[in-house]
Amino acid sequence: MFSDFYFPLISCLASPSKPPGIWPKIRDGRILSASADLGRVVQDCGVENGAAYCVQLHADLELVMGMDSDAEESYRQARKISQASKSEIRVLSARNTGWQALYRRRFGTAMACFLRVAKEPGVDLPRRIEALFGTMSVLFELGHLNQVGCMLDEIELEVDKLRELEDTRSAWCETVQTMRADLTLQCSLRHAPQLSDHVYWHSGQLCDPGPLHAKPGLVAERLLLEHDIRLPVLCGRLEYKESLGRLVRGQGDAITPLLAHLDWADANSLTIYQRTVRFEIALASLIADLPQVAQMVLGSIANESHIGFDHRHLEALYCLAKINQAQGRVHHSRQLYIKYAMVAIHCAREGAAELARGSHQRRGVAVADDVTARLPAKYRRAYQYLLNNLERSDLSIHEIAAEIGVTVRALQNTFKAHLGATPSEIIRQQRMKRIQQELEDDRGGAGQKVHDAGNRWGVPNRSTLLNAYKRQFNEAPSDTLNRREPASLTIDSSSTLTELCDSMKDSDAIRSS
Repeated sequence: MFSDFYFPLISCLASPSKPPGIWPKIRDGRILSASADLGRVVQDCGVENGAAYCVQLHADLELVMGMDSDAEESYRQARKISQASKSEIRVLSARNTGWQALYRRRFGTAMACFLRVAKEPGVDLPRRIEALFGTMSVLFELGHLNQVGCMLDEIELEVDKLRELEDTRSAWCETVQTMRADLTLQCSLRHAPQLSDHVYWHSGQLCDPGPLHAKPGLVAERLLLEHDIRLPVLCGRLEYKESLGRLVRGQGDAITPLLAHLDWADANSLTIYQRTVRFEIALASLIADLPQVAQMVLGSIANESHIGFDHRHLEALYCLAKINQAQGRVHHSRQLYIKYAMVAIHCAREGAAELARGSHQRRGVAVADDVTARLPAKYRRAYQYLLNNLERSDLSIHEIAAEIGVTVRALQNTFKAHLGATPSEIIRQQRMKRIQQELEDDRGGAGQKVHDAGNRWGVPNRSTLLNAYKRQFNEAPSDTLNRREPASLTIDSSSTLTELCDSMKDSDAIRSS
């Protein structure tokens, strides 16, 4: 993801409290060492003032290292020991939920959480900037590069207000400059003529990148030559981007520094970022007509026995389709591209819905349904909070009650009187509905794993999931999977990869279907 590289840096800059020595390590790109130091500090500091922020920063690093379960537990611990005010705890809860949702690809929840933090009255400016960065990261994952550029402009305006924080303002400014150069190259890669059949990035709601569109690597080269960037970790990112631009232009020797950057990510256990880097190098290699380099860089990804049918597999499916096409395996290439095209449509449709939900959040429009209409106004907020946090396995009735300032007893009685069910029962029902929808929407050949769907919606225990699902729908999850009709897409044997793409470039249909 776009956020994988920048999240540790921005998280540390936005944190009100951090142990001495942590910032220099993150600034220098020693992420694994910083995480180890934070782990020791967390064990020693107990519940003293500021400890919650150390635990939270440690959770952030666990998240970028792919340690989702550990991060969730750390976030829970940070909330438990926090001595902040109720309003600050509310902000931190939304913030932590937003980042966990982003890494779980629950983009609607992530967007709602980040927007809530950004517009919270009295929120600290660094925390607001971090929330805007989170929103920008969601927009990037949804493929809306033009809106990412607009959000980056807003972040830059907020950074300009950091007059009273001169010690960190320069680091914020360098980070924004680097992100702008980074985004320019991201646009160049994904809008390259050689990748015009990468339909997810060419759908109708994406306008031309305009001023962001430049020759790959040139902005990175300019920043390095003019010495605008001094933070070592950012210099490393720019050097990587400059090398990526050289590879796009056909300079084969650029692969050496690119692999060195990949080794740096591996040494720091940045597992998610490694995968992102591999895909970026593969895309650059395909632009340069070097499919053998793309295949080499993808490594084990190219040999995965099963590639899933969701957002995180878009780049893998596309790159493998292009590699197989270049190597003459037309039939296999066509099958991979069919799967990619179907995933792209699904993700584009979901993305349009997520953005629509986000626009409602920005305008302050509440999500209404028959349930909210039956609740008193105050308790509608509790219900909405419940829906926005369904994927969190640690969501509790005490937390929901604290969110609207009532007792647990009052919350339960009101829900029971107006809805005929307690908050716990509604949480369980809504989670089962989301899981059922995922299973019904599944189009993978082997079907979506029930356990994975449960994990995504806060029900990690398999027996709990099976019992609740059968009680609510009178069938097992496997019955739902077996009942679904597999999607089919037939093509003429003479079709080429480009012709397949052309049939899907009616972008308005992609976004509105």
